Parts: sequence; structure tokens; C-alpha cells
Amino acid sequence: MFNMYYPLLEFLMYWGMRVGFRILNRGICSCSKYDSKSTSVKQYQDVYSGPSYYIHYKYSTILNTVFVTFMFGFGIPIFFPIALGSMAILYFIEKSMLYWSYQ
Repeated sequence: MFNMYYPLLEFLMYWGMRVGFRILNRGICSCSKYDSKSTSVKQYQDVYSGPSYYIHYKYSTILNTVFVTFMFGFGIPIFFPIALGSMAILYFIEKSMLYWSYQ
């Protein structure tokens, strides 16, 4: 069940961090979204571009889910729908994050 809701928590956590760092870069009371405290283009890009995409963490999550499901699923059949839900949530969250969040 943890693999089912963790991608959602990860998405919300990193989205909040990105928005927070952007607000701190602009200044809390700034009304314009083009104000910046960055002194170079590289600093500005680091704040406003997303993080790098590390696929090995996603592979390990998928392999862990598949292994546990096939190892214990025949004794506890509820694992199969849980694994399906986990894979579906991971797919849609990662696809949306690749489009809008990562570099």
C-alpha cells in the first residue's frame, strides 16, 4: 500500500519545494513573477528549471512491487489489484512529472 500513495506524496513534496524556492528567489512580497534575486543566468535556471530525472529509483519501485506481488500474491490475492493500482498511479504521476516538472 505504501507504493500506492508514495508517488503522490513525492509529487506534492517536490512541487511545494519548487514553489517555495521560487517564492524565496522572487521575494515574499513581490507581485511580479519576473523579479529575481539571482545574480547570474545559471542561478536563475537552477531555481526555475526542474530537477534531474533519476530513473533508477523508479525502476527499483517497479521491481519491488512486482516481486512482492508475485511472491506473496498467490497466498494473498488482494496484492494483485493493489499492485495494479500502484503501477497505474506511478505511471500517471511520472508521466505528468516528466512533462511539467523534470528537466
